[in-house]
Amino acid sequence: MEWILFTLAFILGYITCKAFYFYKSARTSIIALKATHVVCLALLVKGLEDFYYAKVYRMQQMVESGETDHNITAYSYLMEEEVSHYKKKSIRMLLETHPDLFKHILEFEDWNSAMTFLETHKDLAAQFLTRSKND
Repeated sequence: MEWILFTLAFILGYITCKAFYFYKSARTSIIALKATHVVCLALLVKGLEDFYYAKVYRMQQMVESGETDHNITAYSYLMEEEVSHYKKKSIRMLLETHPDLFKHILEFEDWNSAMTFLETHKDLAAQFLTRSKND
C-alpha cells in the first residue's frame, strides 16, 4: 500500500511541476510576444519619421527648383496617401502573422490603437532605439 501512495505522490508532484513549468513558459512567451510588438511598432514609427523627413526634403527641393504650387500640393497629397497605405498595410500584416490562438493577446487592431499600445510601452521602445556607448 505504501508503494502505491509513493507512486501517486510522485505522479502528482510530477504533474504539478509540469503544470507550473507550462504556466511559466506561457507567461514568458506572452511577454516576449508583446516585446516583439513594441519593437516592431517602434521600427514602423521610425520608418515613418524618416519617410516624413524625405518628404519635407523633397518638397524643399521642389520649391528651390521652381515647381508650381499645384505640383508641390499634388506631391504632398500623394505622400499622405502613401503614408496612410503604409500604416494600414503594416498593421494588417502584423495582425495576420498571428494564428487564432494568439489573437486574444493583441492589444491593438488599427494604427491608432497600436500607437496607444506603443505609448504605454514607450520606455521599452526608447531603450531599443537608443544606442548604447558600447555599440
